[in-house]
Amino acid sequence: MKGTNVFLRGNWGRKIIDKASLVSAIKNHFIMILLALCFLGGMVFGSILARSIDQAILSKIDFLFVSNFQERAVQPVFSVLTASFSSSFLFLFACFLCGLSVWGIFMVPVILFFRGIGLGMTSGYLYALYGFHGVIFNFLVILPGAFLCCLALLLAAKESMHLSRNITNSGGLNTKAYFLRFGKALMICFLAAVLDLLTTVCFAGLFSF
Repeated sequence: MKGTNVFLRGNWGRKIIDKASLVSAIKNHFIMILLALCFLGGMVFGSILARSIDQAILSKIDFLFVSNFQERAVQPVFSVLTASFSSSFLFLFACFLCGLSVWGIFMVPVILFFRGIGLGMTSGYLYALYGFHGVIFNFLVILPGAFLCCLALLLAAKESMHLSRNITNSGGLNTKAYFLRFGKALMICFLAAVLDLLTTVCFAGLFSF
């Protein structure tokens, strides 16, 4: 098949993917793709780490998880919401500070990788200790809010990378736009905390650890 415009066709011969457009899209969103891969790489590493750590350490992690699970079940709604939002805010604030530094372009991927390790270890630990029961708990209670939070973190990380690169290249700095975009990411983090609260209230009572 000749030419750069190579198409994948569906059952009715419709054009689905233009190869040239796909390459262009990858170039235009390279930073976001790179950051997403850093996060996913951290998740994979965290999952493997959780499955391979010593049983004694796993037992201590389990004690902390069960204690936290039981504490959240009796805490006021506002306390659960605040705790969930605070954990997301710390990573978002770290990205914000990195964007104001020339080192941000190197540190932001590390932050995402570290966040991925945390989520990956949680998922791997729940599967290692509780099997299918843990997977369902992870899917219903933890992942919905975590997914929305990570989406906000990816958007914030992208803005940090852009501003840090502009500082490095002595380019113009639009700090107003930077603050506004981080404000939007912060709102998404708050919605993620609300979603985490809702999944905890709706589904956590179905599980016992």
